[in-house]
Amino acid sequence: MTPPRVPQRAAPAAVGNALTWALWLFALNLVWEVAQLPLYAMGSNAEWPALAYAVLHCTLGDAAMAFAAYLIAALLTGEPQWPMRRTLTGLAVVLVAGEVFTVWAEWYNVYVLHSWTYAAGMPTIRGIGVAPLAQWLVLPVLAFAIIRCRDRGISAQALR
Repeated sequence: MTPPRVPQRAAPAAVGNALTWALWLFALNLVWEVAQLPLYAMGSNAEWPALAYAVLHCTLGDAAMAFAAYLIAALLTGEPQWPMRRTLTGLAVVLVAGEVFTVWAEWYNVYVLHSWTYAAGMPTIRGIGVAPLAQWLVLPVLAFAIIRCRDRGISAQALR
């Protein structure tokens, strides 16, 4: 089965929408990253510049992943505005892409690069932290709801 073709003129719209999506997820992930710091071993004894760097580094990575996941969903659904038109399919693609990337990134950074380690309080599933797994289930759904409500609000105001 081949994915639907996205017309060339839809590509700029998809990129613009992906940027909006990534900006919302940047903000949401920034809050999440700070909140989950105690679940990582460095969170309890690192100096604030190292913590700030780690939070910013991870949040930028999350935003980049959000941008890519949006574009993947737009490509697979054939809809550059999938949150408004192909809602469930687009959201499912984003959630799967986010979880796959998270499993890989956590495994690679924790067990291969040793970039960070989990604190004793981090619950894990097969060695992967539950907090980052939940992050890519909860935050895309929240961004999806924000964008849909925001766009519906703008549309309703335009009709008045």
